[in-house]
Amino acid sequence: MKSKIAGIGVAVLASVVLVPLPAEAAADPVAAVQRLMAQKRTAKVIEWGSVMLGGRGRKINSMMHLFDYHFERKGWLQFGSGGVVGSNLTRKVMFKRDGTLAIAKEDAANGDLQARSLLAQTSPHRSVTANGRHYSAGKLYSPALPKGRPWAYRGKAVSGGAFGDQIVNIFEPKTLQRLLSDTYEKKYISGPVFIDPLGRSHKNLYSWRGKLTFDDLYAVSPTFRALAQTKPDESYGPALVWWDLLTDRAGIPVRFNVMWDTAYQGHYATRERASGNTVTDFVGWRTGLPVKPPHSTKAAPLPNPAAGLPEFDDVMEVIRGRRPRS
Repeated sequence: MKSKIAGIGVAVLASVVLVPLPAEAAADPVAAVQRLMAQKRTAKVIEWGSVMLGGRGRKINSMMHLFDYHFERKGWLQFGSGGVVGSNLTRKVMFKRDGTLAIAKEDAANGDLQARSLLAQTSPHRSVTANGRHYSAGKLYSPALPKGRPWAYRGKAVSGGAFGDQIVNIFEPKTLQRLLSDTYEKKYISGPVFIDPLGRSHKNLYSWRGKLTFDDLYAVSPTFRALAQTKPDESYGPALVWWDLLTDRAGIPVRFNVMWDTAYQGHYATRERASGNTVTDFVGWRTGLPVKPPHSTKAAPLPNPAAGLPEFDDVMEVIRGRRPRS
């Protein structure tokens, strides 16, 4: 498991000193999260990861190519007494593996709507959620919007519009308590742990690692239930979600990693396998910085993307549908 976690972005240096985590000295992430919510803090986040789609790989010039895409989101999450209540985020999809862009273009040319949706997202898209209302801007929506109104009003938001790529909401205290109650590793790391996206070295952190199934996550998390829309079926409900939380000495989250795979031992799915990972870095905390919605004169109702494209802009759509084919 350590090799898998290292592969999703936790670069642990050779000089790290791992010390068992005494119960009396342990940070309390649940209490820390509740304080952040009570203080109505705003977090600056940088989120990144990748998704592998098992059904889209193919041979190119006699070589087999897997198909995956990478994503990056950055911006602000606003907290309130109920958890994440708002967000202002910019997101972009990237094709980094050799051959994947060519595969996506070929599929799109052949009429594959999901491939067209992914290609549209290689240009930055904005999302803003404020006062429970969700807005999006970018190539997925602009062709269907009136001139001078770049923002699509999408309707009500789930958990401040902050989840989709990151499928585990650690700002639900009961969900976080469930994670922490069932860990396979608890450590205090005194040496350097990782370099964040801003180039800062982090050390003196508490680390928790664990795993649960999609069924477990559905049972405990209101956010995941809303994202999943229906209870996970037998094709992926028992599959595993691994997680890795790093906090400072006060228990405030510094980095949260999730790795998931819809395949599991003994099951041969009729739908294609999908897997992925998401790393959320919390790189700053502010007070008095509420997220504001676009001006009403800049937005128009548009619940779905333009041109009949699917809303294929988050990881949960991949998990629900497994192989993204039209």
